[in-house]
Amino acid sequence: MAGGTGSSTFASNLAWELATADKTNPPRVCLMDLDFQYGSIATYLDLPRKDAVFEVLTDPLSVDSDALIKGMQSFNDRLCVFTAPTDMLPLDIISGEDLGRLIDMALANFDFVIIDMPKTVVAWTEAVLSRAHAYFALIDLDLRSAQNVLRFVRALKAEALPHEKLRYVLNRAPKFTDLSARSRVKRMAESLDIAIEVQLPDGGTQVTQANDHGLPLSESAAKNPLRKELQKLARSLFDLSRAAETGKS
Repeated sequence: MAGGTGSSTFASNLAWELATADKTNPPRVCLMDLDFQYGSIATYLDLPRKDAVFEVLTDPLSVDSDALIKGMQSFNDRLCVFTAPTDMLPLDIISGEDLGRLIDMALANFDFVIIDMPKTVVAWTEAVLSRAHAYFALIDLDLRSAQNVLRFVRALKAEALPHEKLRYVLNRAPKFTDLSARSRVKRMAESLDIAIEVQLPDGGTQVTQANDHGLPLSESAAKNPLRKELQKLARSLFDLSRAAETGKS
């Protein structure tokens, strides 16, 4: 919902926690960085940016599932990553229809597809939102996040888009003992008429260090409080998915 709220850190670590959620029967997880200009997933996971990404984005009609997967990187042989391109590209380089087709291919080949979105609302935002089971909106406990939530929800409602898919995640949430700040969180949720379903603690300098070293928190600071909460969230998503599969069968 605003710059610096930690959405890329959230996306990269959530994807890795999902990929390692079951050691004996690990799910197939794909992480797509769709911030074509400032995407940092490649940096956070220490992956090179491939020219194939540019080719996929500029000629999507010629791309099939094999070509899409070949354009991805593998992180620790567990997580497939579609990085942002090497050079900055305009966000409208691909249409909503073409991007939707690429996402559908990813959904057909993976159990989980995590997408890191740009902060800007673009023509293909609808393609992602319509396919998402949950659209995590990262916020801070500040006025800019509150104002941007109002703007975003108003825009979605105006276009009759599924705003109910939004799941609000408060990053750098106050500690349980900080009663004053906890009260502010409650007032913020009430004033925006939203439910803040996930509150993530401040991971401190270990988060920056992990990102700079290109490692998920589980690999560099496994006991970090932020990592523990992301692990819980990943486990809940994993369990929901497995329960849904069992129900279908």
